[in-house]
Amino acid sequence: MTSIRQRALFVPQKHFEKLPSDEEGGVTNFIHRTDDPAEKWIEETTAKIGDWKNLSRSIYLRWAITINAMCIAEDHYSALPDEKALQTVTMRSVYGKAVHVPLAVWSGKQAASHYQQSTELVAAYGVADLVGSIEDIVFEAFEIYLRHNPENFIKGPDNKPMRKLFRDREKNPEAWETAWDERYKNWRRKKIYNGLFSVMEHYWKEASLLRPSTYKHTDVSDWCATVKMFSELRNLIVHSAPSVSPELADYCSIPTAMTFDFKEGEPLQVELHHLQSIECFLDQYLSALNISLLEKANGPINTWTSPKS
Repeated sequence: MTSIRQRALFVPQKHFEKLPSDEEGGVTNFIHRTDDPAEKWIEETTAKIGDWKNLSRSIYLRWAITINAMCIAEDHYSALPDEKALQTVTMRSVYGKAVHVPLAVWSGKQAASHYQQSTELVAAYGVADLVGSIEDIVFEAFEIYLRHNPENFIKGPDNKPMRKLFRDREKNPEAWETAWDERYKNWRRKKIYNGLFSVMEHYWKEASLLRPSTYKHTDVSDWCATVKMFSELRNLIVHSAPSVSPELADYCSIPTAMTFDFKEGEPLQVELHHLQSIECFLDQYLSALNISLLEKANGPINTWTSPKS
């Protein structure tokens, strides 16, 4: 069943099933096809890159068009004569039944003002949604790796029954899947308390992935620091913080902060460009992950002298 965040996707991606040559330029959405069981996790992960880009871009677009619609509504109501009004209804219990009743009736100018004030909050909710997608992507990639490489994940005395189920998974796949789902859900619930940036860092280390060989200015540690900054902003939004925390202000000093320039103690004001920065980061991160996975299987990109089928 599709999660609510994965509905209304607007930008399906093309997938490519051959290794590009170095001369072809940027690498994006390339799937590593293989018959090697040890590389099947790479194939499955690279096959998801385009879907993850579709998700992150669509989430941004959903919030961007919402902001656009609210701005249009503000212009519309500000131009209405005074006798025109906006009525908003809600539900109330009347004699034990839920019925629709007017909650507010605003003049055009009042409605325009309220749209303007509300628009300032929408970008913040978009940030929470978009950072949530980073969490989904990081954990989904990690689960793919763990499913193909479960040895460390099911070691220890507490997981002895799981190891038996793993050995017998072809005889009883349903029991193995049920046990896996329970183990993974508990692991994810505990792991997120260490911070999303920590999960991302752990994934790259566990999977023995390196930044693409052509990258000179940023590394995995920089990407994790960027996600740490995004996560702090989401935390402030979720907890209705009135002002910028010292932590967020400090994180904004990293080289990869992009348009994040929050100052400690100032009112927490989230704008569309913050959403744009997060979407841009995700696009770049997923391209970097794609290249890293291809290089793990095929060697450095500068050795890809010709496309391979």
